[in-house]
Amino acid sequence: MAAFPRFRRAGLSPRHRGTPVSGRKADALEAGREVLREASTCLERAADGLGDDFIGAAKALSKDESFTIVIGVGKSGHIGNKFAAGLIGTGHRAVFVHPQEALHGDLGMAIHATLAVLLSHSGTTEELMVLAPALKEFGCRIALITAERDCALARYSDWVIETKVDEEAGLHRLAPTSSSTTTLSICDALMIASLNLRGFTVDEFRRYHPGGLLGKKLKKVRDLMTPVERLAWLKPDDSIFDVLETVAMGRRGFGVVSAKRQGEAVRAAEVGVISDGDIRNAARDRDGFHTQTAAAIMTKKPTAIDADALLGDALRLMETYRYTFLLCTDGDGVLVGAVQIHDLVSSDLEITSRADRLPNGGTGS
Repeated sequence: MAAFPRFRRAGLSPRHRGTPVSGRKADALEAGREVLREASTCLERAADGLGDDFIGAAKALSKDESFTIVIGVGKSGHIGNKFAAGLIGTGHRAVFVHPQEALHGDLGMAIHATLAVLLSHSGTTEELMVLAPALKEFGCRIALITAERDCALARYSDWVIETKVDEEAGLHRLAPTSSSTTTLSICDALMIASLNLRGFTVDEFRRYHPGGLLGKKLKKVRDLMTPVERLAWLKPDDSIFDVLETVAMGRRGFGVVSAKRQGEAVRAAEVGVISDGDIRNAARDRDGFHTQTAAAIMTKKPTAIDADALLGDALRLMETYRYTFLLCTDGDGVLVGAVQIHDLVSSDLEITSRADRLPNGGTGS
C-alpha cells in the first residue's frame, strides 16, 4: 500500500505560499493591533445602528413560549453554535441546525420553532435562500444578521440586524475577521437584551451552571456556612477562662455571645462576638485579665451578611474590611450561622477542610 503523502503546512507547496510581507516582530504586532482596532470600530458602528429590528428580535427571543433555531454556514455556523449554546445556558429553548442537515430532514424540528435566526454576512447564502421560505411555511419568524439590509435574504425576514461591516481586517482583507467578530457580538447582544426583557436573575443563572468555577462563584453563603447550632456559644457573664475554652473547642477562632440559649431565635444585631484578636487585646491587661468576662471583651453589633448572598459578595466584604468571619442572617435579620474565610478559600481551591478543624469535630463546613 502506498504511503500517504506528508501534508505540508496550509496544504501548499513552498512556491505557492507567497512571501511574508515582513518578518519583523514590530510589524506582526502592528498587524495584530490593526485587526483589533478595526474590530473595535466595527462594533461601535454596529452598536450605533441597532434599532427597532433589534428590539423586535429580542422580544421574540424573550417570550416564554419561544423556541429558536439558529442557522449559519462556515464561520457563521461556528458562531451560530456558540449563540445557541449561550441561549440554552440562559434558559432559552434553542438549537443550532447545520444548513445541509436541515435541507435533508432536520428542518423537521422547525415544527416546534417560533423564531429562526439566520447568520449570513453576504445575505445571499445559497443554503439559506432555500431554507428561508421553508421556515416561513412552518410559521417561523425570521431574524437575519447580515452586513447590509439591502440583500436577497431580507425579503424573507421579519427583522434585519446589520453588522455594517463592508471590509475585513488584515492582510489582503479576505479572511473573516471584522465580520465574524461583529456577528458574534450582535448575537451576544441579542441574548443579553432578551434576558433583560425576561428579568433574568442570578438565581436562574445559578440553576443552569452548577459546576466549574462559574458554579462556585454563584454558590450562596448558606451553602458553606456553619449553622447556628454548631457555633461556639457564650453567655455574657462567662469568665475569660470559659471564653478561652469555648472558643478553643469551637475550632473556628471566634464565639458568639448572647443571653439567649443556643438555638433560640436571636437577631444578629443583638449578639456580640469574640475573636482571637479580642482575646489578645484583653490579655494586654495582665493584672485584670483573669477578671474579664465575655460581655467585657466582645465586639458589639458585628457585621453580618444575608445567607442567600453570593459567596463572592461575602469574600469581597471580608477582604475589604479584613474580617476573618461573618455572621449569617435570614431575611429578617435572625442569626442562622456564620461563614469563615477559610471556608471560602477551601471551596475555591477545592481543598476539603480537615475534620479536626471543624466545629465539634463535625464532618462538613
